Amino acid sequence: MGNDYIVSIERDSFLSIDIGRLKIKFANTEQVHFVAVVDIAAVILSSYQITITNGVFKALSEVGAIIICVDSSFMPTSITLPIAKNIKGSARPYLQAKNIDSKFNKSLWDQIIKSKISGQISVLKNINTIQANYLEKFLNQIQNGDDKNIESFCARIYWEHYFKYFHSINIREKMGATDVINSSLNYGYAIVRSIVARSLSSTGLNLNLGIWHSRKDNPFNLVEDFIEPFRYIVDKVVLTLLKNNNYEFLNKELKNKIIIEILKQEITLFDKQYRLFQGIDKAIYSYCRCLENNTSTLILPNIKLTKNLKDIEINYIKYET
Repeated sequence: MGNDYIVSIERDSFLSIDIGRLKIKFANTEQVHFVAVVDIAAVILSSYQITITNGVFKALSEVGAIIICVDSSFMPTSITLPIAKNIKGSARPYLQAKNIDSKFNKSLWDQIIKSKISGQISVLKNINTIQANYLEKFLNQIQNGDDKNIESFCARIYWEHYFKYFHSINIREKMGATDVINSSLNYGYAIVRSIVARSLSSTGLNLNLGIWHSRKDNPFNLVEDFIEPFRYIVDKVVLTLLKNNNYEFLNKELKNKIIIEILKQEITLFDKQYRLFQGIDKAIYSYCRCLENNTSTLILPNIKLTKNLKDIEINYIKYET
């Protein structure tokens, strides 16, 4: 996927297509901006007064881009996804359904949680190395679908020290958050969630059939699974931006900086650096490989593979191409 721009629209505006470009006309100022459609990965809409032509939906879907609507707390309320044009896509939902509540899925979830906690540890090392080292001791205890709930235990310690770093009395809040820390985190997660959703939809996977998340009223369970290993990137970006600036709330300047910094991030897979879009794609394609080849080794950031690294890399490259 070559398109990797995220367009965030927060003002009343009218969106249309003009010769292969997304045309953004702001209502109050009559300003007009253009962005090439082929460069767009996602469009984030946070204003309640945005008008969109059907041509915008059609053009964005043709390049695999998505539209994500967020509420006043910057939590996603809806995501539009293109219909996947993938030759293997039709078989993958069947394989997903076949593995619901299986040992196979529990093994995959263990890896996702190890990756998530390892990412938190990498962030925590910039805050409190003693606590970071303490959390490392629990990584090997994650098994059988994290039946000991190590994730929750580590999260309590992680967020306690994360907020303490800012001398904040707040706690981690998803819904209705108004403080700048939680609002920034929620906004950043919305961005990464849109990238994950876009990558998943391109493979033909059924986003409702999660590896671990299984709410019947959530059409994006699989998105909630695969955002977990990449949340640390948002945590790291917010930590850096807020420690150097005295923002009192999540304003337009801070939102733009969050987007820019997230898109600049690189992750390490196979001891190689990848841009965030590429890294997420590779993680999700490794899940497809697991489904189709009956293997159970995901390619995720911050965890070491137990199998022969060279063999897995060669097989993965063959699969991807």
